[in-house]
Amino acid sequence: MIKLIVDSTADLPSDYFDNYQIGVVPLIVNINNKEYKDKKTIAVDELYQSLKKGDDVKTSQPNPFDVYEAIEKEAKNNHDIIFISISSKLSGTYQTVFMVVEELKEKYPDIKIKIIDSKGGSGIPGLMAIKAAQLIENNTPFPNIIQVLEEMTNHSEHIFTVKDLKYLFKSGRLKKSTALIGNLLHFKPILHIEHGEIKLLQKVRGQNKAFNKMVDLVEERIKNYPDQTIAIMHANDLEVALVIKQKLIERLGHKDFIIDQIGSAMGTHIGIGGVGVFFFNKKI
Repeated sequence: MIKLIVDSTADLPSDYFDNYQIGVVPLIVNINNKEYKDKKTIAVDELYQSLKKGDDVKTSQPNPFDVYEAIEKEAKNNHDIIFISISSKLSGTYQTVFMVVEELKEKYPDIKIKIIDSKGGSGIPGLMAIKAAQLIENNTPFPNIIQVLEEMTNHSEHIFTVKDLKYLFKSGRLKKSTALIGNLLHFKPILHIEHGEIKLLQKVRGQNKAFNKMVDLVEERIKNYPDQTIAIMHANDLEVALVIKQKLIERLGHKDFIIDQIGSAMGTHIGIGGVGVFFFNKKI
């Protein structure tokens, strides 16, 4: 049997994790020097409340013991294991998992264990987890699942914007002067992830123009694979996510959508009111 594990940056409604029996390893959330386990001992809503209050919020990679425990639990039962991780360029999580896996491979040499660097975050590892779970349900061989997932990492799209640039400044992804001027002039950055890193695509003045530009980009990049599930993830602003959904429906026709909150790792970086659209530019 093949078992699937993700880190807690993979954003999906909880039903998906329950229905597909996907294991989750929590990242660490530090609020005012107190540690919590993401989505285990602190809910995403609580994280956003802390951001609203101006608390000092940071995130860090999982505790190696939690990674070890989650993987060994399956290895002890002779299960092969696939672990889907947030981009190795966005977090040290991949490296932590890698070190644990190398140790466990020596202890369980007959178990196949593979880590997939999703080269993204939030909705992308979430959508990859759904695909992997469906392939497992269909008794797809282990190497074939790995091949599909690795191909997906090369064709993922993350199109997102933020409401307040100060969070990108705090996370080191924007200069302070750029953040201050951008907020003053009501510039909204359109961002994406390229080769595993957050990159600025362009700046648009005004929220509605930013949303329209996001839809333009989705329309352009999804054209080779229009019939797919699109994930829309928001940072504590469901209304914004629904606006984006409606714009996509009007532009592209009816689509299947998954809507949920952006989790702690990316949520801390982009802040309250951020919204992202996640999909793939090629059918795998």
